[in-house]
Amino acid sequence: MNQDDFEISVEVSDPKVQSGLNKYTTYSVRGMDKNGQFDVIRRFSDFRLIRQFLITKWPGCYIPPLPPRKAIGNMDQKFIDDRMNSLQEWMRIMAQTKYFWYSEEFQLFIKSNGDIEKALSQVPKLTYDEIINKYQDTFTDLSGREINRELIQKITDFHQFLKRVNPMVENFKQIAKNIAEAKQNFQEQMANFLQNQLGAYEQQVLLEFSESQDKLVIQNIKNDEYPSQLLNNYINLLQQNEFQSLYQEIKKESKQVRAFLETMIQREKYEQQKVFYEQKQKELQIQLQEVLAGKSSIKNLFSTTKKEDQIAKLQVQIDQVCKDIENMQFICDILTVLLGYIEIDKFKLEKQQNYYRLAKSLIQYEIQLNQASEEFWERVQQNYNLL
Repeated sequence: MNQDDFEISVEVSDPKVQSGLNKYTTYSVRGMDKNGQFDVIRRFSDFRLIRQFLITKWPGCYIPPLPPRKAIGNMDQKFIDDRMNSLQEWMRIMAQTKYFWYSEEFQLFIKSNGDIEKALSQVPKLTYDEIINKYQDTFTDLSGREINRELIQKITDFHQFLKRVNPMVENFKQIAKNIAEAKQNFQEQMANFLQNQLGAYEQQVLLEFSESQDKLVIQNIKNDEYPSQLLNNYINLLQQNEFQSLYQEIKKESKQVRAFLETMIQREKYEQQKVFYEQKQKELQIQLQEVLAGKSSIKNLFSTTKKEDQIAKLQVQIDQVCKDIENMQFICDILTVLLGYIEIDKFKLEKQQNYYRLAKSLIQYEIQLNQASEEFWERVQQNYNLL
């Protein structure tokens, strides 16, 4: 069976706090892929390790970010559960990208028992030729894609855009957090007001004024099945907070923007490495010309090596640097095509779909909340004491 046809199942579960001088939490990672079942124990630092390893092994490919670290309160049960859910989502996303999932390093992560850091340290570093071959085998559909001025400009513009909006997203994250907290505080107080305070006021104060249970409003609604259902529905919606989901999504998006910037920096590093080799090539060619002309330089002034040997040595070095430049150019071209034709468009579409999904959920919730509020208060208004 082709690896793209096999439906990978994966579950992150069973968090356990490990005692000791430095407490930490472990998670079970279980599932099945085309190579069989897997069941390993991993801690959060192991997830961070494999992600960093993937960044090194797959330069120019977007690797989704992990949930943030937390120094204080990381043993709270809610935090542990939230992190487990985030790790589950991260593994689900990785399972959708089969070339990551079936890479040597990721297979070690899900199937190697014991110290994953030690296991990953045994994976040999890729040579430039191996990176080129791996990308050619993995991204066969990119073969022959044109690299032109528009594509380069697309990558440059998007890089500048991400750097420009990164602080804006951070600010929006704080605004969303403030709104979520304010909304939660208001809705908790409103739910308490309806469930407890208003009824208590009627029983303890209004009853004395009216001298009759029939004159009460909220208490009579609670005793009537249909209005009571309206009240319970309203309170249930008040106890939810979709703005908290908004904050969590913006928080996630903030990390995703930084992770994509990290992806683009990988391409820049290879571009800078190519420039370094080009400068080195020029220096070696100048040295060769000086040796051929019989000129002495600081480097060869006290050398006892014969002129012919110096020329041969420099020529070997120049040939190697030319090979390095060729490899760097090839890798830069691959990363340019990968970013320009796949990763940027994929990232944009994902952000667009996430926004629409979140907006739809938020709108539906607000409509339901307002409808529940209107239905409840209209029913209250029908109480004959208020007519």
